This record gives sequence, structure tokens and C-alpha cells, in this order.
Amino acid sequence: LTGERFNATDSVAARIPTHRIPSARFPALIEGLTGTVSVDAVLAAFAEPAGEGPIAARQSVIDRLFAGSSVDAILAGLDADAVSRGGDAEWAGKTAATMRTKSPLSLKLALAQVRRGGALDFAACMRTEFRIVSRVIHGHDFYEGVRAVIVDKDNAPRWRPASLAEVSAADIERHFAPLAQSELALP
Repeated sequence: LTGERFNATDSVAARIPTHRIPSARFPALIEGLTGTVSVDAVLAAFAEPAGEGPIAARQSVIDRLFAGSSVDAILAGLDADAVSRGGDAEWAGKTAATMRTKSPLSLKLALAQVRRGGALDFAACMRTEFRIVSRVIHGHDFYEGVRAVIVDKDNAPRWRPASLAEVSAADIERHFAPLAQSELALP
């Protein structure tokens, strides 16, 4: 469920929310949800088509380029498209350039998380997210990113590890392992 101010078109296309309901209709939606009609029926009655946004328009290219089994493979695909002079060349080049400014550890973590998350139920996804974040906040790169962008504003983070090649499989697996003392408890 999303209001239009949250880029509903792309978030619905990405299957993050289930319905798009303009925020101006939220008071009536809330009223409808307090009645005896099923939630699904109320949402269906208020939902509007999302339309096609930038992500949906480029979905086939995104699916193809981000199907790679590693961040290196994804970047290689983006680089190849960037020099192809095709309709998505500029987008591919900008996307690869943006990715290269990010923490190598975070890039590999995000890819592993997306790949594994599709096979997990909601509770397992939330526990996995909690494990990863619990470890990221004790690491170097989160604070280095804050320093580079917000504190010093030099936009020159010094990531550790500094390259994708230096991020080991063990580095990634450590973030997914159960927490020794404080696993997330869900109802």
C-alpha cells in the first residue's frame, strides 16, 4: 500500500506495496477499513492503476543486467551496455558509475540479500535484515559513508575492504549468521 508521494508507480512495479491508493483518499480508506467489509475488498475498491514509471519501462533491461551471479558480473554487463550505443547505454553507464562509488562490502551484501530473500518468508527476511544491520552498525563502512557525505562532506569514503575483490565470501556469510545473544523475536 502506498500513497502517490512515495513514487507509487515504481514501487508497485517492483512489487513492494500491494496497492496504490492516492493519499487524498486515505481518510475514506480508513473509514472503509473500520467496517465489516474484508480488507482485500476495501483495498481493491480504493486502488488505482500505478501506470508505467521509469523502472517498469526499463524492467526487461534491469532483469537482464542484474541477473548476474556477482557484483562484478553485473558491473561488466552494465559496462558492456554503456558502450553499446543502445537506448539504455546512458542509464547503464550512470548506474555502473553510481555503484562504483558505494561500499564494496555493501554491494556484495545487498546482492546476497536480494538473492536469498526471494526464498524466505517474511519473518525470516526480517531476522536476516536484523542480523545484517546489527553487524553493519558495528563495522567501518556505515560510519565512513556518514563521515564522507555528512560530516566532512568530502565525498571521498575510504571503504574497508576497498575493492570488490577484497570482500570474501566469509565476510558476507558472517553478516547472515545467527546472532549469539539477541536474535530478533517476532510475534
